[in-house]
Amino acid sequence: MDSMTLFIASLAVSCIGALASVLLIKADNAAKTAGCLIGAVAAVLSFIAGLEAVLGDVSSLNTVFFFPFARLELLLNGLAGLIVVLISILAFAGFIYGLSYFDEYPGKVGRAGFFMNTFVASMMLVITADNVFWFLVAFELMSLTSYFLVVIEENKNSIRGGWLYFVIAHVGFVLIMASFLLMTNGVGGSFSFSDFRTHDFGPAVSSACFVLAFFGFGAKAGIIPLHSWLPQAHPEAPSNVSALMSGGMIKIGILGILKVGLDLLAGSGVQLWWGLMVLVFGSISSVLGVVYALHEHDIKRLLAYHSVENIGIILLGVGASMTAHALGNDVIATIALMAALYHTLNHAMFKGELFLGAGSLLYATGTRNMEKMGGLFRRMPVTAVCFLIGALAISAIPPFNGFVSEWFTYQSLFNAAMQGDKAVMIVAVFAALALAITGALAVTCFVKAYGVSFASAPRSEAAANAKEVPAPM
Repeated sequence: MDSMTLFIASLAVSCIGALASVLLIKADNAAKTAGCLIGAVAAVLSFIAGLEAVLGDVSSLNTVFFFPFARLELLLNGLAGLIVVLISILAFAGFIYGLSYFDEYPGKVGRAGFFMNTFVASMMLVITADNVFWFLVAFELMSLTSYFLVVIEENKNSIRGGWLYFVIAHVGFVLIMASFLLMTNGVGGSFSFSDFRTHDFGPAVSSACFVLAFFGFGAKAGIIPLHSWLPQAHPEAPSNVSALMSGGMIKIGILGILKVGLDLLAGSGVQLWWGLMVLVFGSISSVLGVVYALHEHDIKRLLAYHSVENIGIILLGVGASMTAHALGNDVIATIALMAALYHTLNHAMFKGELFLGAGSLLYATGTRNMEKMGGLFRRMPVTAVCFLIGALAISAIPPFNGFVSEWFTYQSLFNAAMQGDKAVMIVAVFAALALAITGALAVTCFVKAYGVSFASAPRSEAAANAKEVPAPM
């Protein structure tokens, strides 16, 4: 079975999972079991489809679907396959985790199953959409379904976080739509991405398109200064949804920046200042993200700020790749892009693990405040070991995966600095220095987080009475 057939099958199964959750909405246990297990099956199918695409089975779909003017065009290539794979892993873990964790949401399990299944399906459609119309439809569906998951508890904090997310997500959506419509106008009204790739839009129009797309997708990725929604919204969602949003959804912002800058505008050529701009915003996001995290006592907000930091690190690789590409050095451009994509995959894995770990701490103690935890290593040894692995990885401690991708990012920045003029050298060295500061502060932050949560004596009765979480978690 080819990758596209498997992919379509996974979307169909996700729809079945969403429908089952709604039909069983009055029976929490049945809705939870159906929604989670069917969602896990869909994740397995999409994982296989994505892996086949990564290994070379590039496939596409092009057919009329409802509207003749907007054909349903899907493209599952190596880059899309990589993002499909990482979201599938997170989705599978999140659905299995939900078999126990959703017990914390009585009366809301059916809604959670419906929106989680549709959220995953909409992300998959965004990744593979090869047409402006369906990309924007899927992107809006992704934002709406994740919004309803953020506000599912319907308390003051979740509603405030959800509203901020809703506003910034739609600001980003308008910027992305403007970028695509500029490109559509340039190719005579075609909505097909395949027509964009071969067209020379000229330096002015291509630059306008890239800047609009960079800030539009940057809002979804959580770059500074468009990050304020992330530490407000991610902590309020169920923890398995937080893992999907932070580990998976914000990577679609990175995919969008790459798609526009290196794919859809390929016919116009990459301009040097694009790469330098990305490096500057990546540097600022990486340093300030971890600085904000250092001041947090809420463990989920701390992890959300570290997502801002790691998006910054990924952008350093993206910026170095664009800079080297503009300078005509394809070897360095390839290494830098590899660093960015590898850190994208790594961050999805360790941040997903850490958010699930934070959910386990919340499940066991009833609080997100680390100052009310303590002594949990003895009481929750499996969770403690898993969280420690994630903490070492996100801190870039060798030999864990975070170290490897950050080391390649350093190499890319140093090599890019040697290829260009003084402006390139200054920006690349500044970015490398920012990455070094970020790494040091990340170690400090997770020494504090792990020590306060798992070491020393319990700081509350809830921590003293905590027990290891159920097996699915």
